Amino acid sequence: MKPYQIFIIIILLICPNILYAQDIHFSNYYMSPLSLNPANTGNYSGNWRLMNNYRQQGDNLTNSYTTSSLAFDHPVYFRNEKASLGLIYIYDNSANNTLLANKIYLSAGYFLKITSQSYLHIGFQGGFVHKRYSLSGLTLPDQFDMSQGVFNPQISTQESFENQSLYYLDFNWGLIWSRKAAALNTELGIAMFHFNQPEEVFFEGKNRLEPRYQIHALAKKKISGHLYLRPKALFAIDNHTNELLVGADIGLSLKENEAFKDVYFGIHYRGGYNRISDALIFKTGFNYLDFDIAFAYDLEISGQKISNFTSNAFEVTIIFTRPETSLKERTIPCDIF
Repeated sequence: MKPYQIFIIIILLICPNILYAQDIHFSNYYMSPLSLNPANTGNYSGNWRLMNNYRQQGDNLTNSYTTSSLAFDHPVYFRNEKASLGLIYIYDNSANNTLLANKIYLSAGYFLKITSQSYLHIGFQGGFVHKRYSLSGLTLPDQFDMSQGVFNPQISTQESFENQSLYYLDFNWGLIWSRKAAALNTELGIAMFHFNQPEEVFFEGKNRLEPRYQIHALAKKKISGHLYLRPKALFAIDNHTNELLVGADIGLSLKENEAFKDVYFGIHYRGGYNRISDALIFKTGFNYLDFDIAFAYDLEISGQKISNFTSNAFEVTIIFTRPETSLKERTIPCDIF
């Protein structure tokens, strides 16, 4: 049995009873590699990499969902084997500062060479999560002004909220199988988040986070000349819900010695199994010198907008990759007699 067949069987054995819930994620998911899959730690060619993502969802800056991340990773070579270390910080601000989340994870990866063209990437993350909520932008049932027929935040509330912050440790793992060839590169991955099922509860009772799984796939096919097609997909699943993103980019690879090395445009569909279609996602990006810069825009198509906070979204990503300068393999020169 071939290695990639074994990997697919592992996925099928793990995933029959898992589904996805709302969690921090980006529409331009491959441009946020450490939040997509811990096995992406060090999954690139270069000395080190610095990544920044920003997402705004909502009608305006003051009342919107905003998510940002800052990540760094660095390959480590020993005995001609490749490993990697990384760090990612995620900040999430729900509408009107109602719920704030700060997450920081240490990330580590290891690469196993299966054949001359294929690899298995293994990754782990362990981190610390802090969440807190604020009542400043909310009104409660006993703040309804009967004389005016509206909620009035100036009316005092009798509700008691003692625990407005919580902290917990969180752990994730992931696997990626990749194959690189002259005309076709492929990648298949699975990641499990919250595998320790941390307890997350502000009030009385018990509530443990269900594990969240992400299955993702990518292929890059050379069409002709410098033109390529890059189909991508992500299926995220958790206890009761699911999300599917599928689409493709079409791009142009330019000469390596040019300032602009790559430019692409793409479109994705976001929906899921047995659920209403959510959005069309338009993407564009380019590589300039050692920077990868990308933009994404979510256009809502469901017609089910609940509030101004759930409307269209915008994302921007900047990734800087330091070119490879270190020596990967070391040999001792020896005269031949």
